[in-house]
Amino acid sequence: MFGVTKATLTGSPDSSGWAQVHDFLPDDEEKQKLRGHLFAVVATGKSDEGVDAVSAGRELLSRLHEEYFGELTLTPFNALKSAIEKVIKEFSETWGNVEIAAISYMGDVVYSAVGGGAEISVFRNGMLAKILTSSAGQAASASGYPKEGDMLILGTKLFFEAVPGGVIKAALEPIEPQSAVEFLAPNVHSRPNSGSMGAVFIKFGGEEKKEDVMTPVLEPNMPAGPSIFSKVRESSSGIFERLFFGVNKLVGNRLPERKIYVHQGGEDMAESKSKRTTLTVGAILLLLLLVSIFFGIRQKRIKDSRSKYESTLSQAQHDYNEALNLSSTDISKARELYISSKTKVDGILGSGVKDSAVTDLNQKLEESRASILGEYRQDPQVFVDLSLLSDGFRGDKIVAGGGKAYVLDINGKRIASAEEDTKKSEVVAGPDQISDSQEVAVYEDRVFVLSSSGIGEVGAKSSKVVDKDWSGSALIYAYTGNIYVIDKSASKIYRYSGTETGFGAKQDWLSTDVTADFSKVTNWVIDGTIWLLSSSGKIFKFSGGSAQDFIISGVYPQLTNPTAIYTDIDAKSLYILEPPQNRVVVLDKNGNYVAQYVSSKISEATGLVVSEANKRIILLAGAKLYSLDIKHPIE
Repeated sequence: MFGVTKATLTGSPDSSGWAQVHDFLPDDEEKQKLRGHLFAVVATGKSDEGVDAVSAGRELLSRLHEEYFGELTLTPFNALKSAIEKVIKEFSETWGNVEIAAISYMGDVVYSAVGGGAEISVFRNGMLAKILTSSAGQAASASGYPKEGDMLILGTKLFFEAVPGGVIKAALEPIEPQSAVEFLAPNVHSRPNSGSMGAVFIKFGGEEKKEDVMTPVLEPNMPAGPSIFSKVRESSSGIFERLFFGVNKLVGNRLPERKIYVHQGGEDMAESKSKRTTLTVGAILLLLLLVSIFFGIRQKRIKDSRSKYESTLSQAQHDYNEALNLSSTDISKARELYISSKTKVDGILGSGVKDSAVTDLNQKLEESRASILGEYRQDPQVFVDLSLLSDGFRGDKIVAGGGKAYVLDINGKRIASAEEDTKKSEVVAGPDQISDSQEVAVYEDRVFVLSSSGIGEVGAKSSKVVDKDWSGSALIYAYTGNIYVIDKSASKIYRYSGTETGFGAKQDWLSTDVTADFSKVTNWVIDGTIWLLSSSGKIFKFSGGSAQDFIISGVYPQLTNPTAIYTDIDAKSLYILEPPQNRVVVLDKNGNYVAQYVSSKISEATGLVVSEANKRIILLAGAKLYSLDIKHPIE
């Protein structure tokens, strides 16, 4: 391991920003062994008045220490890159652009990473070359063995832009860091707006332990290509030439010298046998070397492949562990972290990766889906087949009342019912009572239908109860003995109060100062509050004639094309059917996500009703009713 000397150069903090250089060698021997000697240049264009650059730098470097020296299970290569990416992301949110260039010198190896625009160059044998560059929102990393006399320059973007390469090269000709700083300082300090200029010059010198060959260090996240310092190119003939002489040398050193005795009439047979043995041993050794090269190349390919996703996998594992820890105290945050982890894992698997660590994490995510995400996967079971009641029956609309589900067959002009607890079913009304009905509503055991001429009651007694006096298409609902109508074209809600002899005159239910757009409303339900579902995914809430704020939160993915909504006065939750997403979403009545039920068969459903008392969600799909068991807690 070489000794190192360094010198630093920074501009004066001003309105353009500030830069600082950091040098840290842990006292703890274990951390020295696992993390090495850290050098870093940090800078930002943050220039708020009153900001103490020293304090700000101390805060940033403290976070860099926490990330790099805190987690010792990662390799130094991965830990350094991860630390820089996290710190830049965290501080950039409030400071704007943040730059970091850092190296860790450990053993004979230099691990390096840059982000936010910072760069690293190397000066060797009179030549200056950039080895790492970065841009805002992007980081880069590498590692390798230095040579004696190498000089690394860690600098900010402004430093390398403001100081030409030829000037830097001239400053480095004495190959002494302090001399370089003294040469460049006047140029840096005389420039206006040089606050974010910063660099550290690090020279490697002293006794060298390794051969003078720049062999790259292959870490899991190191990109393919040249190492940080050099790339050794060898032809295949050169490799085999080395193998041949290596085997020849090894065989010559290990096998005892054999004397040759010549007898009259032929060669000594023992000598012939010895030569064959020597050739056999040489061939075996050569084969072993070739096999080791093959497995070495294969291992490198595996490492190179893993490097493309290892940091993502590590973050996904961290998000999953945090989600588990928070699931009992902060379910919203736990779900957010779960989704983050699942998205990362799906991305890795989607790229064709086959790695047991990835599949194991994905399995854990699936197993905890219900407990954290509140997502239940089950296929609906047939509840009632209504075609057995009436040939050709096909349901279009479903509502609930009096412990029964009622289904309207528009083309067949029939209504059937099924009891929610016993499944007992029957035909309630036929074509003799129904003409052109488009909607159905139920209160207790009274069934109402909407036709082109108004609203009629069907069943044991059939009569017209409300004449049409609204302008366009409408939806109807029956609640506490009254009939409510949404006039979608006029964006109005009317109430027809129930009387002993029928229903009263139309009344505007909305307050006069309420303006709304009901043109996209596809379904609605009343439990004292009126809930209207828009095809856009929005839910409108009205109470006492006035609009109420209602914001949906925690649903992933967001509602985009729901078709039906259900609740009732006894239900604790709202149930929203979204066939394109193959799910039923459950919200509390404040808009917070509770659970969701997922199955490909839900895509066929056109409506739903729910019985929390029987812990059952009933779905309408054609001629059949299907049921899902409610598994989320009902409080």
